[in-house]
Amino acid sequence: MNRQVINIVIGLLVVALTSCKTTQTSMIVADSYDEKKNQTTLTLLPYGNIVFPDKWTKTSYNQVSRQHFFTNHDSTTVAVTKNPKDKYPFYKANQTDSEFVSDFVKWDAEYWEKQGLTVATIDNQSDKGYILWQAKSDEKKVNTIFLFGSKNGLAYNFSGTSKTWTEAKIKDFLVQLFNGN
Repeated sequence: MNRQVINIVIGLLVVALTSCKTTQTSMIVADSYDEKKNQTTLTLLPYGNIVFPDKWTKTSYNQVSRQHFFTNHDSTTVAVTKNPKDKYPFYKANQTDSEFVSDFVKWDAEYWEKQGLTVATIDNQSDKGYILWQAKSDEKKVNTIFLFGSKNGLAYNFSGTSKTWTEAKIKDFLVQLFNGN
């Protein structure tokens, strides 16, 4: 009789464990530099790669925002994220890329404004799937240019800051990253 009870308990545990499913996706992350191609690749399986021209070194990862931070030889910093759109709190089913990216910028801009930064749209290309915008504070010595994009069911969050690159160079770099990835 004890054996029957043990078998029932084990059976119930197996049913309970196999019926519990997680909504979290396992992700494999790696970064590497290819000297022959002169490019750095951030691999975010199952979501794909983000390929940067030139050599970049990964410096950190922010688990909350899922941003991967890289610097180059002149200390320019770029942060990149590529995630499924449905991972964001403002996501709505049947939302177009244009609607998603507009909501994405609005959502993040509110955060930066609460931190005391001035937020401005630089180039609204939501019809092409992205918006360039800026969060800035001379007092706090912050000047970050962002490109938020959406394509193929994925959300892209790219940003750049630099003491040596012009704002135009950062903007061009971020657009190149989005279009190439």
